[in-house]
Amino acid sequence: MEDLTILLVLILIFCIIIYFLLSTVQAWKQGKQLMGAKRVMLVIAHPDDEVMFFGPTILGLLKSCDIYLLCMSSGDYKGEGTNRKDELYECCAEIGIPEQNILLIKHSTLRDDPNLRWREELVSEIVLRHVAALSIDTVITFDRYGVSGHRNHIALYYAMGCLAMEDQERSVYCLTSVNLMRKYSWFVDVPMSYLLCNIVYLSSPSQWFQLRRAMSKHESQLTWYRRLYILFSRYLLVNTLEPISRQPSVTDKKSF
Repeated sequence: MEDLTILLVLILIFCIIIYFLLSTVQAWKQGKQLMGAKRVMLVIAHPDDEVMFFGPTILGLLKSCDIYLLCMSSGDYKGEGTNRKDELYECCAEIGIPEQNILLIKHSTLRDDPNLRWREELVSEIVLRHVAALSIDTVITFDRYGVSGHRNHIALYYAMGCLAMEDQERSVYCLTSVNLMRKYSWFVDVPMSYLLCNIVYLSSPSQWFQLRRAMSKHESQLTWYRRLYILFSRYLLVNTLEPISRQPSVTDKKSF
């Protein structure tokens, strides 16, 4: 038992050292980031998705890109839509997305509901309209598991699959979901993510604290389990992306 404890401590120390090296050596960080992206649109389902899941990506891209945030609902599952809209603007101010770059959609069939599957054609049409109007060259959203398994998140992936097929001029990427153990492994997942994935965005220690401050702006969402998420989730430390290059088949549509 003592030997196992020592081994676990050594693994943790090793992962922390690797994290600090990767997050501070710019050449290593930039070697795994998107190349050529200039005008990027992040497509999310609800206010707070931007910082809970995509924080490292946003902070990494803001250094070289114009970032636009397209939020497909106001997040009023519990009737808090107006409040959550204000929280979204406050959060984006903290992480550096200009207010004029935030696009919040209000559509009767795109309600915040974990049991509701949004129509992919409608979402794709809305996204394509804004992408064309803003001359977006890169779109980023959730993958088929939606990180948390939320059906609204998952619908965005399949809508972007349609977009990738219809619009060959834009690059479309999704945020990689991981299993529960990796999701809450904090520093420990950083070396694995960096080695296994081609596109990686990593928060520095100061950026990690910045994302925690940004998440605190979503005060209505700070339940006890989300506070634990903020503390231990790897998504505030590291994001891994992969391209969406085809329209997903019906058989792919499964929950995580």
